[in-house]
Amino acid sequence: MKNFIEINRALVAEKKSFLFVAALALTFAACNQNEPEKTLAVATFENIELAEESVYHLSATGTFESGDFTFQQDVQDYGAEYGVYYFGNIVSNKTSNTYDAYADSDKSAKGGAYEGKNFVVWTGSYAGDDKVTLKEAAVVPGFYVCNTPWVVEAILKGDGMSDDEGAPFGENDFFTLTITGSLKGVAASQNVEVDLAKGTEYIKDWTYVDLTALGQVDEIKFALTSSKKNAYGMTTPAYFAFDNLGAKK
Repeated sequence: MKNFIEINRALVAEKKSFLFVAALALTFAACNQNEPEKTLAVATFENIELAEESVYHLSATGTFESGDFTFQQDVQDYGAEYGVYYFGNIVSNKTSNTYDAYADSDKSAKGGAYEGKNFVVWTGSYAGDDKVTLKEAAVVPGFYVCNTPWVVEAILKGDGMSDDEGAPFGENDFFTLTITGSLKGVAASQNVEVDLAKGTEYIKDWTYVDLTALGQVDEIKFALTSSKKNAYGMTTPAYFAFDNLGAKK
Protein backbone atom coordinates (compact mmCIF):
# COMPACT_ATOMS: atom_id res chain seq x y z
CA MET A 1 0.00 0.00 0.00
CA LYS A 2 2.84 2.38 0.88
CA ASN A 3 4.52 1.77 -2.48
CA PHE A 4 1.26 2.47 -4.29
CA ILE A 5 0.84 5.82 -2.50
CA GLU A 6 4.45 6.81 -3.24
CA ILE A 7 4.05 5.89 -6.92
CA ASN A 8 0.83 7.87 -7.09
CA ARG A 9 2.50 10.89 -5.50
CA ALA A 10 5.37 10.63 -7.98
CA LEU A 11 2.93 10.53 -10.90
CA VAL A 12 1.07 13.58 -9.56
CA ALA A 13 4.35 15.46 -9.12
CA GLU A 14 5.45 14.51 -12.66
CA LYS A 15 2.10 15.67 -14.05
CA LYS A 16 2.39 19.00 -12.21
CA SER A 17 5.93 19.42 -13.51
CA PHE A 18 4.76 18.73 -17.07
CA LEU A 19 1.89 21.21 -16.74
CA PHE A 20 4.27 23.84 -15.36
CA VAL A 21 6.71 23.38 -18.26
CA ALA A 22 3.84 23.48 -20.78
CA ALA A 23 2.45 26.67 -19.22
CA LEU A 24 5.92 28.21 -19.24
CA ALA A 25 6.34 27.36 -22.94
CA LEU A 26 2.96 28.89 -23.79
CA THR A 27 3.83 32.03 -21.83
CA PHE A 28 7.19 32.31 -23.62
CA ALA A 29 5.51 31.83 -27.02
CA ALA A 30 2.92 34.49 -26.18
CA CYS A 31 5.67 36.90 -25.14
CA ASN A 32 7.52 36.28 -28.40
CA GLN A 33 4.31 36.76 -30.37
CA ASN A 34 3.64 40.06 -28.67
CA GLU A 35 7.24 41.24 -28.95
CA PRO A 36 7.27 44.35 -31.14
CA GLU A 37 9.01 44.21 -34.52
CA LYS A 38 12.35 45.96 -34.81
CA THR A 39 11.77 49.64 -35.51
CA LEU A 40 14.06 50.74 -38.31
CA ALA A 41 15.66 54.14 -38.38
CA VAL A 42 14.27 55.55 -41.63
CA ALA A 43 16.69 56.62 -44.34
CA THR A 44 15.60 60.23 -44.91
CA PHE A 45 19.00 61.32 -46.30
CA GLU A 46 18.77 64.55 -44.31
CA ASN A 47 22.08 63.59 -42.65
CA ILE A 48 23.85 64.20 -45.99
CA GLU A 49 25.07 67.78 -46.25
CA LEU A 50 24.47 69.35 -49.65
CA ALA A 51 24.78 72.79 -51.14
CA GLU A 52 21.51 74.18 -52.48
CA GLU A 53 20.32 72.59 -55.73
CA SER A 54 23.08 70.02 -55.88
CA VAL A 55 23.86 66.31 -55.65
CA TYR A 56 26.08 64.18 -53.41
CA HIS A 57 28.91 62.50 -55.31
CA LEU A 58 31.59 60.33 -53.76
CA SER A 59 35.16 60.81 -54.98
CA ALA A 60 35.45 57.07 -55.65
CA THR A 61 33.21 54.01 -55.56
CA GLY A 62 32.04 53.54 -51.99
CA THR A 63 29.15 53.81 -49.57
CA PHE A 64 27.25 56.29 -47.43
CA GLU A 65 24.73 55.78 -44.63
CA SER A 66 21.31 57.06 -43.68
CA GLY A 67 19.10 55.60 -40.98
CA ASP A 68 19.72 51.87 -40.58
CA PHE A 69 20.79 51.50 -44.21
CA THR A 70 24.04 51.63 -46.19
CA PHE A 71 23.93 52.75 -49.82
CA GLN A 72 26.37 51.95 -52.61
CA GLN A 73 27.51 54.50 -55.18
CA ASP A 74 29.62 53.53 -58.18
CA VAL A 75 32.00 56.15 -59.63
CA GLN A 76 33.31 55.54 -63.15
CA ASP A 77 35.93 57.76 -64.79
CA TYR A 78 35.75 57.45 -68.59
CA GLY A 79 38.63 59.82 -69.21
CA ALA A 80 38.94 63.31 -70.68
CA GLU A 81 36.56 62.61 -73.55
CA TYR A 82 33.55 61.42 -71.53
CA GLY A 83 34.29 62.48 -67.95
CA VAL A 84 33.14 60.97 -64.64
CA TYR A 85 29.76 59.27 -64.26
CA TYR A 86 27.95 58.22 -61.10
CA PHE A 87 25.72 55.17 -60.73
CA GLY A 88 23.69 53.58 -57.97
CA ASN A 89 22.33 55.82 -55.23
CA ILE A 90 22.75 59.56 -55.79
CA VAL A 91 21.49 61.97 -53.11
CA SER A 92 19.91 65.13 -54.52
CA ASN A 93 18.10 68.21 -53.22
CA LYS A 94 17.15 69.68 -56.60
CA THR A 95 13.69 71.20 -56.47
CA SER A 96 12.67 71.69 -60.10
CA ASN A 97 10.95 69.01 -62.17
CA THR A 98 12.06 70.10 -65.64
CA TYR A 99 14.35 68.20 -67.99
CA ASP A 100 16.48 69.94 -70.59
CA ALA A 101 19.76 68.00 -70.53
CA TYR A 102 21.61 65.13 -68.82
CA ALA A 103 22.47 67.44 -65.91
CA ASP A 104 18.75 67.33 -65.04
CA SER A 105 18.76 63.56 -64.51
CA ASP A 106 19.02 63.87 -60.71
CA LYS A 107 15.53 65.26 -60.08
CA SER A 108 12.11 63.94 -59.09
CA ALA A 109 9.07 64.36 -61.32
CA LYS A 110 7.28 65.98 -58.38
CA GLY A 111 10.14 68.42 -57.80
CA GLY A 112 12.09 67.99 -54.57
CA ALA A 113 11.87 65.36 -51.84
CA TYR A 114 8.88 63.56 -50.39
CA GLU A 115 9.77 65.06 -47.02
CA GLY A 116 12.58 67.37 -45.97
CA LYS A 117 15.08 68.42 -48.63
CA ASN A 118 17.06 65.35 -49.68
CA PHE A 119 16.08 62.28 -51.69
CA VAL A 120 17.84 59.66 -53.82
CA VAL A 121 17.87 59.17 -57.57
CA TRP A 122 18.87 55.62 -58.42
CA THR A 123 20.35 54.46 -61.71
CA GLY A 124 21.70 51.01 -62.44
CA SER A 125 25.45 50.49 -62.66
CA TYR A 126 27.02 48.58 -65.51
CA ALA A 127 30.30 48.10 -63.66
CA GLY A 128 29.70 48.18 -59.91
CA ASP A 129 27.34 47.01 -57.18
CA ASP A 130 24.47 49.36 -56.36
CA LYS A 131 22.88 47.37 -53.52
CA VAL A 132 21.36 48.71 -50.30
CA THR A 133 22.25 46.87 -47.09
CA LEU A 134 20.68 46.91 -43.63
CA LYS A 135 22.76 47.20 -40.48
CA GLU A 136 20.66 44.36 -39.02
CA ALA A 137 18.23 42.00 -40.73
CA ALA A 138 14.65 43.28 -40.54
CA VAL A 139 11.32 43.54 -42.33
CA VAL A 140 11.37 46.83 -44.25
CA PRO A 141 7.89 48.45 -44.12
CA GLY A 142 8.20 50.45 -47.35
CA PHE A 143 9.35 53.64 -49.04
CA TYR A 144 8.21 56.42 -51.37
CA VAL A 145 9.00 56.37 -55.09
CA CYS A 146 8.63 58.82 -57.96
CA ASN A 147 9.64 59.04 -61.60
CA THR A 148 12.30 61.46 -62.78
CA PRO A 149 11.75 64.28 -65.32
CA TRP A 150 13.98 62.54 -67.87
CA VAL A 151 11.75 59.44 -67.73
CA VAL A 152 8.62 61.60 -68.02
CA GLU A 153 10.17 63.26 -71.08
CA ALA A 154 10.71 59.84 -72.66
CA ILE A 155 7.17 58.70 -71.82
CA LEU A 156 5.50 61.79 -73.28
CA LYS A 157 7.81 62.66 -76.16
CA GLY A 158 9.76 59.47 -76.88
CA ASP A 159 13.39 58.59 -76.26
CA GLY A 160 14.62 58.86 -79.85
CA MET A 161 16.38 55.48 -79.68
CA SER A 162 13.87 52.63 -79.39
CA ASP A 163 13.01 50.22 -82.19
CA ASP A 164 9.68 51.98 -82.78
CA GLU A 165 11.61 55.07 -83.91
CA GLY A 166 11.70 56.44 -80.39
CA ALA A 167 7.93 57.02 -80.20
CA PRO A 168 6.18 58.13 -76.98
CA PHE A 169 4.61 55.49 -74.74
CA GLY A 170 1.50 53.81 -76.13
CA GLU A 171 -1.15 51.69 -74.47
CA ASN A 172 1.01 48.53 -74.51
CA ASP A 173 4.18 50.11 -73.13
CA PHE A 174 5.51 49.76 -69.59
CA PHE A 175 8.30 50.90 -67.28
CA THR A 176 8.63 48.67 -64.21
CA LEU A 177 10.65 48.82 -61.01
CA THR A 178 11.43 45.45 -59.41
CA ILE A 179 12.65 45.32 -55.80
CA THR A 180 14.34 42.14 -54.61
CA GLY A 181 15.61 41.22 -51.17
CA SER A 182 17.87 38.61 -49.64
CA LEU A 183 18.88 37.35 -46.21
CA LYS A 184 22.39 35.95 -45.71
CA GLY A 185 22.69 35.53 -49.46
CA VAL A 186 19.40 33.64 -49.89
CA ALA A 187 16.92 35.42 -52.16
CA ALA A 188 13.50 36.35 -50.79
CA SER A 189 10.71 34.13 -52.10
CA GLN A 190 8.74 37.12 -53.35
CA ASN A 191 9.66 40.33 -55.18
CA VAL A 192 7.84 43.65 -55.23
CA GLU A 193 7.00 45.25 -58.58
CA VAL A 194 5.95 48.85 -59.19
CA ASP A 195 4.46 50.16 -62.42
CA LEU A 196 6.31 53.45 -62.80
CA ALA A 197 4.52 53.72 -66.13
CA LYS A 198 1.85 51.56 -67.71
CA GLY A 199 0.47 52.59 -71.07
CA THR A 200 0.19 56.35 -71.07
CA GLU A 201 -0.29 56.56 -67.29
CA TYR A 202 2.75 57.16 -65.07
CA ILE A 203 3.67 58.07 -61.49
CA LYS A 204 3.81 61.85 -61.22
CA ASP A 205 3.92 62.27 -57.44
CA TRP A 206 5.59 60.58 -54.48
CA THR A 207 3.87 57.21 -54.05
CA TYR A 208 4.16 54.78 -51.14
CA VAL A 209 5.30 51.22 -51.89
CA ASP A 210 4.82 48.42 -49.33
CA LEU A 211 7.92 46.22 -49.07
CA THR A 212 6.80 43.81 -46.33
CA ALA A 213 6.25 41.02 -48.91
CA LEU A 214 10.06 40.69 -49.09
CA GLY A 215 10.07 39.40 -45.51
CA GLN A 216 13.13 39.72 -43.32
CA VAL A 217 16.11 40.90 -45.37
CA ASP A 218 19.60 42.27 -44.92
CA GLU A 219 20.03 43.42 -48.53
CA ILE A 220 17.83 45.11 -51.15
CA LYS A 221 18.40 45.57 -54.86
CA PHE A 222 16.57 47.47 -57.59
CA ALA A 223 16.09 46.75 -61.30
CA LEU A 224 14.28 48.63 -64.05
CA THR A 225 12.71 47.14 -67.19
CA SER A 226 10.87 48.74 -70.08
CA SER A 227 9.05 47.78 -73.27
CA LYS A 228 11.14 50.40 -75.06
CA LYS A 229 14.28 48.71 -76.42
CA ASN A 230 16.74 48.51 -79.28
CA ALA A 231 19.60 46.17 -80.16
CA TYR A 232 21.63 47.49 -77.21
CA GLY A 233 18.94 47.10 -74.56
CA MET A 234 16.41 49.30 -72.75
CA THR A 235 16.10 52.84 -74.10
CA THR A 236 13.89 54.39 -71.40
CA PRO A 237 16.27 56.26 -69.04
CA ALA A 238 17.09 53.82 -66.21
CA TYR A 239 16.31 56.21 -63.34
CA PHE A 240 13.80 56.47 -60.50
CA ALA A 241 13.65 58.57 -57.33
CA PHE A 242 12.99 57.35 -53.79
CA ASP A 243 12.80 58.74 -50.27
CA ASN A 244 12.21 57.64 -46.67
CA LEU A 245 13.33 54.03 -47.06
CA GLY A 246 12.02 52.04 -44.09
CA ALA A 247 9.00 54.29 -43.51
CA LYS A 248 5.50 53.18 -42.63
CA LYS A 249 2.64 54.71 -44.59
